Amino acid sequence: MSASNLINTSVKTLSNIFCKLPEKESAALAVSVGLVTWNLWISERLRLEDSIDRVYNRLNRQPPFPVKLIVKKTFIHFALVASEILRYPSVKKDYWKKHFNLQGLDNVNNALSKGKGVIMALPHIGNWEYFGGAIVDAGIKLNSFFLAQKEDEIGSLLDHFRSYSGITLHDRDRGGVKALKALKNNESLGMITDQDGNANGVYMDFLGHWVSMPAGPANWSLKTGAALMPVYSLRKGYTYHYDAFFLPEINDSEGVTKEEKTINRTVKLARWMEDLILTYPHQYLWFYDRFKPRHEAWTTNEININGQMCHGTQRYGK
Repeated sequence: MSASNLINTSVKTLSNIFCKLPEKESAALAVSVGLVTWNLWISERLRLEDSIDRVYNRLNRQPPFPVKLIVKKTFIHFALVASEILRYPSVKKDYWKKHFNLQGLDNVNNALSKGKGVIMALPHIGNWEYFGGAIVDAGIKLNSFFLAQKEDEIGSLLDHFRSYSGITLHDRDRGGVKALKALKNNESLGMITDQDGNANGVYMDFLGHWVSMPAGPANWSLKTGAALMPVYSLRKGYTYHYDAFFLPEINDSEGVTKEEKTINRTVKLARWMEDLILTYPHQYLWFYDRFKPRHEAWTTNEININGQMCHGTQRYGK
């Protein structure tokens, strides 16, 4: 059996196990797996402790509880997230209303009443995968992008489980036209806003680091007239239950040029996400190394022009 077939078979076997377990037993097993992983994966535990401690120190903020405990809780939270994804095939229609307390739906309805669609901007916090299923169940047509994973078995498996959500998925590299049509049809489009923004993103300070933030949510909202709405979910304890929030849209008109307006909207999203992440760090995806050095060519050019990396002034990297 090839390595990819072995991974596929193993994951689907785990999925069958978690689907058959009662909810409380499934959550308890996931918590145990998270604790075991936290104990054994020492290198990752130390990396996360260092990364999180550096963030709070650079921003001169006190963490809500000790950094070591934040990391421990993070391992448990994402073991629960993994188990929820594995349980996707067993999710029934009534699941979402029982497990997601949706707050702020009036904000969505008000935005959709304008007839230009809604861009739902969310960070990797809580369970962004399951939140989409709850949004669809609430009667909101939700579209999202995925990155085609032709050679990545784990990515292909994630796409397989996402197919149970009811979200209309578009290939990120080829699905732009369909996503635009969805907004024109007054549907919603979910966009992750805390990942790397590539060389054409908006460069700024984020969580105490100079990074590129995605300009897409702001760009698309300005181009289409769609409402730009921050949304997120938060787990309740070590359960499969969530509070989920739809915040008022960002509808500022700051800036003269489209580029200035894009930068301003992106900065507003980033500052909102910073506060959310620093308040609930144990539910944020620290496993993704957001602060890994990237865009070396841009950085070199920045140093050549200014003599150093210039923090503080947000700007496009192009």
